[in-house]
Amino acid sequence: MGFNGKLPTYELSGKVAIVTGAGKGIGYEVAGVLAAAGAKVVIADLKQEICDEAVSGLKSEGFDAIGISADVSSKKSVEELAEKTVSTFGSIDILINNAGVTIPESPIFDVTEDQWDFVHNVDLKGLYFTSQVIAEKMKKLGNGGRIVNLTSAAGIMTPKYVSVYGAAKAAVKHLTGIMAKEWARWGINVNAVAPGYVNTDMLKPMLENEKNAQVVLKSIPMRRYGEVRDVANVILFLVTEASNYLTGVVIPIDGGMMA
Repeated sequence: MGFNGKLPTYELSGKVAIVTGAGKGIGYEVAGVLAAAGAKVVIADLKQEICDEAVSGLKSEGFDAIGISADVSSKKSVEELAEKTVSTFGSIDILINNAGVTIPESPIFDVTEDQWDFVHNVDLKGLYFTSQVIAEKMKKLGNGGRIVNLTSAAGIMTPKYVSVYGAAKAAVKHLTGIMAKEWARWGINVNAVAPGYVNTDMLKPMLENEKNAQVVLKSIPMRRYGEVRDVANVILFLVTEASNYLTGVVIPIDGGMMA
């Protein structure tokens, strides 16, 4: 039996990728990595000026990108995002469900209904209907596709004081498997990544207390916080041919914290 020595490629030329919440942080880094691999990238964020600034940064590197303002908590807004993407680039091959919000750490007794709705409208409802709309478009286009959901270590572990965010991200983990099973027949792979403590604006308030920061760092076997590129690199793997037979899985990116 001969060995096929050809290695899988991470090349994404000809692919069209939508990244939600891509104005900064993990989303922007993911958009940049996908663009560097050859994809045409749609920066989706709440405000057009945020999108435009991110697109300017990518275009300065010679990448092909456009920005479309979208509110993922509104299905109509996501439908408009999908239509604009197809009318501009002719396809949608990749969706990265990165958009997310949180609230300050709070005991369950102190959480308000408005806080619950704020987080779940974006992190859960937004991801659910964004996936529904884009997957249906992928199905109609007939070329398969890749969807990567961002859950979190907080959705797998049960840390105190992040009940609202943790519940939303736990649901995302569960939905990833259901979506994978329902959409596999159309060649749509659905996977998720679960970042731990990643060096972003969302992490900063948690680490303002030096004692708290040291406790967090000691919980990570690699003894460092994740960087946005650590997350983007795994997502790149999940949208290329290297992961063709992978669907319905959640990959922790946490320096060994959940090992």
